[in-house]
Amino acid sequence: MESTTPRHSRSRKILVWVLVVLSTLITFGSAAEVWVKHQLLDTPAWVRASDKLLATPEVRSALAAYIVDEVYSTVDVQEQLSDKLPEDWKGIAGPISAAIRGPVTSTVENLLGSPKIKTIWHKVNTAAHQSLVNVLEDKAKYGSTTDGKIVLDLGEVIRAVATNLGLSQSAVDRIPADAGKITLVQSDQLAAAQQAVRVLGILNWVLLIVVVGLYGLAVFLAKGRRRVTLRNVGWSLLLVGFGLILVRQFTGNLVIGLIQDPNMTDVGRAVYLIASELLITVALTIATYGAVIVFGTLIIGPSRAATAVRKVLAPVLNADQTVFWVGSAVLFSIVWLWEPTAAFRIWWSVLAMLIVGVLGLEFLRRRSLLEFPDAHVNMDLDAAKRSVTGAWSSVAGRVRSLGGSAEASADPVEKLAKLQTLHASGALTDEEFSSAKAKVLSPDQN
Repeated sequence: MESTTPRHSRSRKILVWVLVVLSTLITFGSAAEVWVKHQLLDTPAWVRASDKLLATPEVRSALAAYIVDEVYSTVDVQEQLSDKLPEDWKGIAGPISAAIRGPVTSTVENLLGSPKIKTIWHKVNTAAHQSLVNVLEDKAKYGSTTDGKIVLDLGEVIRAVATNLGLSQSAVDRIPADAGKITLVQSDQLAAAQQAVRVLGILNWVLLIVVVGLYGLAVFLAKGRRRVTLRNVGWSLLLVGFGLILVRQFTGNLVIGLIQDPNMTDVGRAVYLIASELLITVALTIATYGAVIVFGTLIIGPSRAATAVRKVLAPVLNADQTVFWVGSAVLFSIVWLWEPTAAFRIWWSVLAMLIVGVLGLEFLRRRSLLEFPDAHVNMDLDAAKRSVTGAWSSVAGRVRSLGGSAEASADPVEKLAKLQTLHASGALTDEEFSSAKAKVLSPDQN
């Protein structure tokens, strides 16, 4: 029996580590799944990212160049200029149309920031992304992908810009219907993507349940080392958070490296950074959970530093239960409103941290009362209550005094009754009560 016990303990330690490592890897994969599901496949999130893209100088410059190219290829700009020039100048319409191409591009770039163009951009991106999601989730008639083609239609943007540039309505009407249509996805590219989206739909909540279950099982099996195992769980979550940040950096460099046109490198970088914002949000959220767990497990540990910290906190932890929990609630609300990380922007995340915080603080309170039962904050609650009541009464009295004549005409008996109540509650000292009473009974006041 003596020889099997150490072997059994060693096997359990190995199993606990296997569960922690496996959970960490699944957490890493589920974070990427959340990014794909809730940004790349979420139309409102994607459109918000698209709106940010239009505000990016690199993207706006590239889009302006594309629109000018489309206008010049679909509208005879030389002819438009020739119609507006005097007869003797018509021969230079060609050189002028070529010379103004650069300034026109700069003008279009400015026009892309106008509210009208922003509205059109928002609308066409919503339509394109919703079509993509409908196909990928097999909600559209052409969900089989035989005729599926996802197009970003910038035709309305091109026509609006052409009108703002002063082109005649007849020239704008001659712009082909297919001008500005950018094919994002071909039908032969959709089958694999549809299958991937189906898998993501199944894994959406399954992965979260599996991760929590495996971490919980690891802590449960670590009998005698549960605090240490929970601390390791926190470190693993911190590792996942920083790993995701590194992955974003690595994949961003990889994507940018695939761009053949050097002029589009800055555009590609801007697009990727905005499209991967949620990945950073998820990374910081997971890292926040990890930091809270690590800090909590360290502060309840047996080390001298942890004991010293608990001794310093003991007067606060041992405070009156109502005062302690009200103060904790106020502090949590301040942090929540401050939103130091993305973990405080998601309702279920805030709820989870609230539950963990309450359980952790209650554990600390009970331990502190056992370790340092004599540690208390030197505070006279009754005196504090009287001070607050007196301050409130003073403010209320000043507000009432603004009433002027209405206050002056109040019944002296009523005034004396109010003064007596304030004096009895401790809000007024004996001297203040006597002075106020004398003023009320003074002939000048009646």
